[in-house]
Amino acid sequence: MKHALVSHWMTKEVIVGDQHMRLHDALRLVNKMNIRALPVVNNNELVGIVTKRDLLRADTTSILKEWTDQYRLIGNLPLEKIMSVAVITTQSNAHIAAAARLLLDNKITALPVVDDNKHMSGILTSSDVFRMIIEEVPSLPVKIKVGDYMSRDLITIDPNANLLEAQRLMAVKRVRALPVVQDGLLLGIVTLSDLLSASPSMAVSQGRQEVNMMVMDTPICFIMTSSPLTVQEDANIIEAARLMLENKIHCLPVMNSRQDLVGIITESDLFRMIIMRFL
Repeated sequence: MKHALVSHWMTKEVIVGDQHMRLHDALRLVNKMNIRALPVVNNNELVGIVTKRDLLRADTTSILKEWTDQYRLIGNLPLEKIMSVAVITTQSNAHIAAAARLLLDNKITALPVVDDNKHMSGILTSSDVFRMIIEEVPSLPVKIKVGDYMSRDLITIDPNANLLEAQRLMAVKRVRALPVVQDGLLLGIVTLSDLLSASPSMAVSQGRQEVNMMVMDTPICFIMTSSPLTVQEDANIIEAARLMLENKIHCLPVMNSRQDLVGIITESDLFRMIIMRFL
């Protein structure tokens, strides 16, 4: 392996927030910069982290902005109220495959890189891992196909199912994305972030059952990404990493030569590949 250490792959210019940053300001920042995790620092010392999903869970859907005064109250929440303080980190001299194991085992997408004093020197994200795959996998003696690591146990949803059904299915099956299929045809994909963006937060919907039910009854076809990017089963796994990196996505439906949906490959599958091949 040409470059084995986290220091070579990590992002050194880190976008951060502080404990007093408002929820809505943080959400605007992660959307603008297209990032999924925001470390929270105090004098460059890491004190917490919030993910885009954390912010979406706390926020309210735009459908409710004109229905409740709580929208403004929630938007003014400081990050210290919702951030995770038990942050999983790595160090710059760690092996990249060991970092991938941390990402996989803890089901996270970013690792702040810190020194012994908790001062940040960078962050290792799933995008950095994708770059590592693109550059390092070609040096392996055998071709690694998407089909070697994809999940074949497909969990799909009908486009007419509603948001509540999708939430329940993701929770029971412990998945973060559902291909949307009708009559055997792939129509779209819906992710956990899509659902969180559409769903009212618990704080806002409390006492407004009729609004909550209206939103949760929304058909998935109005929320899903139509005609999603896909990858071929026999494609090199580098192609999956490249598509995820370039399009800032974390999963791809997998098709066979007849264009039938046969699986899904996720960033977790790519982390697993790195562990098995490089650690």
